[in-house]
Amino acid sequence: MSEAKSLVVVCAGGMAREVIWLARETGAWNPIGFLVDEKYLEEKELCGIPHLGGIDDWPHFAEASFVVAIGSPRHRKGIIQRMSGQGKPKFATLVHPSVQKSSFVSIGEGSMITAGCILTTQIVIGLHTIVNLGCTVGHDAIIGNFCTLSPNVAISGNITLGDGVEIGTGATLIEKLSIGTGSFIGAGSVLTKSLPENVLAVGNPARQIKTMDGF
Repeated sequence: MSEAKSLVVVCAGGMAREVIWLARETGAWNPIGFLVDEKYLEEKELCGIPHLGGIDDWPHFAEASFVVAIGSPRHRKGIIQRMSGQGKPKFATLVHPSVQKSSFVSIGEGSMITAGCILTTQIVIGLHTIVNLGCTVGHDAIIGNFCTLSPNVAISGNITLGDGVEIGTGATLIEKLSIGTGSFIGAGSVLTKSLPENVLAVGNPARQIKTMDGF
């Protein structure tokens, strides 16, 4: 097996701790440290790796690859844009070895597919998207950039998610629907109708209850 590649984790919350575990589980990545701004720094060590500096210090570690470990699509996008304003960071793609997927699944740079997920066939996952624990994604699904699927989300076939869509824990999406850019589906919801951009929908069946800021 080839030597594990150096990985720097960006941010330091619960998602970052899970991503450190994910990276180690792959066997392909060696987390060497984490970056977070001082005002968010709670401890100098995170799951055995040291604090390397603030987010703007990433060019000092440009030989490594990075992953932005924060659940909010809007915040994740903002951090990646901030980093990209200083150069061209390399972003890692992490897939847990327990993931079941066909050879007809495309996963974009910077995305993370965590333990216990099942991805069937003809699936496209964009850049910097998180598919969290135990999610299932059916055939012919298109998942955009910067999306977040919380644990145990069930996505049926022929679903299209725009960029920055967030889906809460345990939500279910019935087949042949589209969800507009920046929309949020609440935990435990069952979506039976397509949604426009930048709305929050909750319930069973899920109903739009408010408009969100643009993604």
